[in-house]
Amino acid sequence: MEASMGTSREQFREALLGFLWRQWSALGVAGTVPSATDRIIDPEALLLATTTLGREPRLFDEVMDWLNNNGQLINLQRLQNLGRHVGDLTVLRPIAAHLAHRSVHSKWKTLVDPETQEKKPQLLFPRVPVFGPVDELFARHGWLRGPVTLRKLSLTPDPHRPTNLLIKLRALFGMQARAEVMTYLLAKDSGYAGEMADQLVYFPRTIQTTLNDLERSGHLESRHEGHEKRFWLRHDDWRFLLQGIDTTDSDRSGFPRWIDWRSFFVAMESISGFLDRQDLEQGPGSVRAIELRACLSKLDPTFLRENLHVPPAATADTFTESVLQGFLQLLKADEKPEATKP
Repeated sequence: MEASMGTSREQFREALLGFLWRQWSALGVAGTVPSATDRIIDPEALLLATTTLGREPRLFDEVMDWLNNNGQLINLQRLQNLGRHVGDLTVLRPIAAHLAHRSVHSKWKTLVDPETQEKKPQLLFPRVPVFGPVDELFARHGWLRGPVTLRKLSLTPDPHRPTNLLIKLRALFGMQARAEVMTYLLAKDSGYAGEMADQLVYFPRTIQTTLNDLERSGHLESRHEGHEKRFWLRHDDWRFLLQGIDTTDSDRSGFPRWIDWRSFFVAMESISGFLDRQDLEQGPGSVRAIELRACLSKLDPTFLRENLHVPPAATADTFTESVLQGFLQLLKADEKPEATKP
């Protein structure tokens, strides 16, 4: 089974890297074919996932190039909130340190740890040794890589792409919870304050205050349901936001789809960790299945129920194969037929 485990690992890495390239390309990174779906991209979740799952030299540096051009589009408070769930903050900090050197990105200093911990330096890019000088900021944070060189080819996100609706609304409403709340309610039929706080990764009071403010505008509807209050928008009032956007693949509302990217990327990190376990290379299939079930037990059950379909009578090996194939399908769902490898 060593070859099988190794093959699954390489298939997963290739599909994951292709997925990250497509998402970043939809935001303006130079490099490959953008995402082909109408799923709204979460830039904070994507950036954090890249700190763990996208540590490949070309992609990583193109992302840094994009941040150098568009770092002001990242909500830093939300980035920190999400960083408790996904990503590696020790990799994010030297990225922030690089950006903070420019006055336009001075707010990124809030993410820089002035007292970096002493630890044995590790390769930032696995299997890519460093020859010659190292980047001082990354080295100071315990990561070895060559000096960062920006190609300056990244573009500003296209507001007419369905995937970029959140970025579009940030341009309209500013870098605050209001843009996320509006995006969520336009993409979904309705929502409760607590549900939105969890999905958007904000404090419940922040979301409740935002909803109350929006309701006073007369464009947000609500009704009490038991002890909770449900909110929704009249979609027809906001269809002007779809001008220039291809809504062919959208649902009946015409607006792009909201995706729980936090749960998605947490799951991808978990599966990546499972596939990297050397102790499972030679072991029996039953052990791998047990460990994989333990891995899945820590993930969001709603995410698993909606996205993974494993045969009820699956044996140990078929269970593992079904789960891994399910994750590969998730990663390839936004792939264009003519897409090429990055």
